[in-house]
Amino acid sequence: MKKKVLIALFAIFVLALALRVIFLPQGSLLFMYDMARDAWVVDAILKGDFKILGPPASTPGLFHGVFYYYLLAPAYLLGKGSPLVASAYLAFLNSLGVLIVYYLTKLITKKPKTSLLAAFFYAISFGVSQYAAWLSNPSIALWTVPLIYLGLWLWLAEGKAWGPVVTGLGLGLSMQAEIFLGYHFIPILLWLWVERARIKRKSLLVFLIVFLATASSIILAEMKFGFKGIAAVASIFFSEDVFVKFRSLGDFIVLYLNQMGRVFSLTLLPSNVGYGGFLGIVIIVLAYKNWRKEKVKRRISWQPFLISYVLSHLAIVSLGGISTPFLTAGLEVGIIILAAIFVEEFLKKERFLAGFFLLLLVVSNLGLIFKENKKGQTNFAIQKDMTLARQLEVVNYTYQESRGSSFSINTFTSPLFMNTLWSYLYNWYGKGNYGYLPEWTGRDQVDQLGNNLPLAQKETKLHFFIIEPMQGIPEHFLVYELGAEDVRSQLVEERRFGEIRVQKRYAK
Repeated sequence: MKKKVLIALFAIFVLALALRVIFLPQGSLLFMYDMARDAWVVDAILKGDFKILGPPASTPGLFHGVFYYYLLAPAYLLGKGSPLVASAYLAFLNSLGVLIVYYLTKLITKKPKTSLLAAFFYAISFGVSQYAAWLSNPSIALWTVPLIYLGLWLWLAEGKAWGPVVTGLGLGLSMQAEIFLGYHFIPILLWLWVERARIKRKSLLVFLIVFLATASSIILAEMKFGFKGIAAVASIFFSEDVFVKFRSLGDFIVLYLNQMGRVFSLTLLPSNVGYGGFLGIVIIVLAYKNWRKEKVKRRISWQPFLISYVLSHLAIVSLGGISTPFLTAGLEVGIIILAAIFVEEFLKKERFLAGFFLLLLVVSNLGLIFKENKKGQTNFAIQKDMTLARQLEVVNYTYQESRGSSFSINTFTSPLFMNTLWSYLYNWYGKGNYGYLPEWTGRDQVDQLGNNLPLAQKETKLHFFIIEPMQGIPEHFLVYELGAEDVRSQLVEERRFGEIRVQKRYAK
């Protein structure tokens, strides 16, 4: 690799990292129940309670891989439990994705210029940047999924012996990140079938061994817990999922197009979902037409290869899970490579048009990064204002009002009546900065992670009722809980920290 290319690639990496962590110091990080749950699990691992079961999936009985927990462990250890350090660590790993993007594009196109352009698009992509600092297991799919297709190209197009290793590693890690990303098995099987005459049994065996080894914790967890995951997957296939039961073919087609249009938009042109989705379709159509015009068909052409990568999500739509945007995690890289080739191949004779296209992408993505990323990972937030900055303002307020004396809290949360999040905040930040924990007056937290707050004592009078943003929470539950609070305490004042409300009360 030439020195100029290395310098350019390093500069792109620095740009990517800067765009991903620029707002973290001010606490612009989405931190909700799932993230606190994972932090508690990592804390247990660091204390010697090793885990084999990963985070739960949206389908009851199904779990993701445990790899994410162990990946986070060094960051939580070095950061002494800080979600900000863990988030910056994930952002760093995500930024290294520019190397994967560059290498895969270089293998496909043989052009350093196009490869650097693809790496640059990856660095500035708003959609990619939202995943980067997101403390959730699908975030790592942004670099594990491209490994699948990098390995597949090395294996089938380049004939490299380590291609099957990279493919198996990428697929196994992707399923560790998000169990449903197993749908990438379909493009793998498709290309293995196309190239079946050239594939040696030894390479297939290597692929299977590496994949099974990488996904071994998932397999062991299934064996240990009675194959509940297999039963959960079977229930989806037989349409026991309520969402799937009452949908028709046309519904799935529309939902697929809408979801893919959104992925295209957030990756390339996030300022306008409609134009971004249309741009994605245009790029795919042009790539297909370019392939059809080839006079000499290669064994594996980049056009159908990348199209099969980008459209692979079609395999999962009919099984449900349409409302979860992270099922498309990792497709962004395929879209970005297609976009870079589009600029280099199709617009090389139209310099003005190419320049306008580049300027549009840069302005659209950077504009959204500087507008939205300071609010946290808004693409994945139901409760939009649940950022670490807001939460720490709440914790600081309760301690400052107590002036070193004991106080109690109750929390109204999503999921309902689970204090896992606030318990983590008070244990990591509150106790670390103020030296003691608040007491607890809310509902029983037995078997919930973070159930270590002492029960409120009769002599403790100062009390705080913390109310999370109401998105996704039925209003009548708050009415009931406020009634219970009024029975045992008297309201003094209510403060708002964004959409988080805190009632200062005194016990009756």
